Amino acid sequence: MAALAERILKGPAVPPAGICTVAFSGGADSTALLLCLHDLREQLALDLRAVHVHHGIRGAEADRDAAFCEALCRKFAIPFQLIRVDVPAYAKAQKLSEETAARRLRYEALEAAAPEGVIVTAHHAGDHAETVLFHLIRGSGMRGLRGILPKNGRILRPMLHAEKSEILGFLQARRQDYVEDSTNAADDSSRNRIRHDLMPLLLRENPAALLHIARTAEMLTADDALLTEQAEAIIRESRVFGGLRGIAAHPAPLRMRIYLHEIAALPVHADPSYEMLSAIDALVMQSGGTLTITDQVYATVHRGLLYIRAEQPVLTGEHPLRIGENPLICGKICTAELTDADAISRNPHKADTKSTLDFDKIIGTPYFRQWCNADTIRLPARDFSSSLKKCIQAAVPAPERKYLYALYDRQGCIYCEHVGIAARVRPDADSRRFLTLRISSAAETDSTTNKKE
Repeated sequence: MAALAERILKGPAVPPAGICTVAFSGGADSTALLLCLHDLREQLALDLRAVHVHHGIRGAEADRDAAFCEALCRKFAIPFQLIRVDVPAYAKAQKLSEETAARRLRYEALEAAAPEGVIVTAHHAGDHAETVLFHLIRGSGMRGLRGILPKNGRILRPMLHAEKSEILGFLQARRQDYVEDSTNAADDSSRNRIRHDLMPLLLRENPAALLHIARTAEMLTADDALLTEQAEAIIRESRVFGGLRGIAAHPAPLRMRIYLHEIAALPVHADPSYEMLSAIDALVMQSGGTLTITDQVYATVHRGLLYIRAEQPVLTGEHPLRIGENPLICGKICTAELTDADAISRNPHKADTKSTLDFDKIIGTPYFRQWCNADTIRLPARDFSSSLKKCIQAAVPAPERKYLYALYDRQGCIYCEHVGIAARVRPDADSRRFLTLRISSAAETDSTTNKKE
């Protein structure tokens, strides 16, 4: 068995049977990966395909690469797609480096071009080590020091344990040519300088440096997975309203992962530094205050609850109630379910919940809007109307108050999140149709959807 094929078959990211799409640049690494998987296609029962992403940079050289990839795939009867993206325009619009823009657009293009099966990339042991060193120099935490993961969702890296010499040896044995990206020879990026200057020094000091770096990254990956699992359990147990209670009682490594988890779940991109995470931690430990993380993201500690939020506009205008999902409010989704009498208890005491209404008692078309100070609501078991503002102040922490779902009909407020329903829409023994509202975070909804898929 060839050395490269053995590396793939014994590695942690062997492609499963089915559709397998290779991210094919035409360079030595991706050419070797494509041809090695072509050799293994019957053994692994692979439906092998290739996608080449033309980044709209490097001019005629990029056109040459695309033509090479298409010709090689034609030679071996491998289905081929060419996807064109405009990296310079995207980088300018998003204020990113071309390197970052190219990476983001490349993966978006791969996902779009290969909606089924797995996508495999040609990262190898040298790339893995360079990534660990890159993050180490930047001051990354444990997550960055994991390097490149062999599996990340549908993305697999079958050659991650293979060294460059094995890849080149595979190509030389087959007398297979490949294309060279001229930008790889330049020293105008951190990664290239690590590859050209730092890695040779490390290998001269210890020829097994790549192996040792990979083993360290593997151990850190396992440690990070365990700590992340523990942090997520704490988050589930500590969630109150939209905040987290009691975070200061947990060890610092878990607190840091909790902050990262909450920031990652936000609908806007934020990449906090160690200094920023430390500032959030100081806020938690001093039990009060607000901190700006980015121009869109902030952290607040209020009465022992930690909130990490993206600043978003409140709901504007009137939004008619929809059965199913309703307008997103600050990372939350309200799901409305309409059921008949056979699907819910006829006992009026059991049916009287804070979020189940008698649908037929609603006057006119129900709609969501931002609550206001003048609103009133008469709650069940009360013979008077109360100020909705005072009800909210009594039930909801200050950071949450402007981000609540409130439902109205022609006569006023009939439901407010965390407050309850109006007495006039309370279900009773004669109710025939029930409207139940459930509030969940968008992140929880996405997680449930992904598990079902």
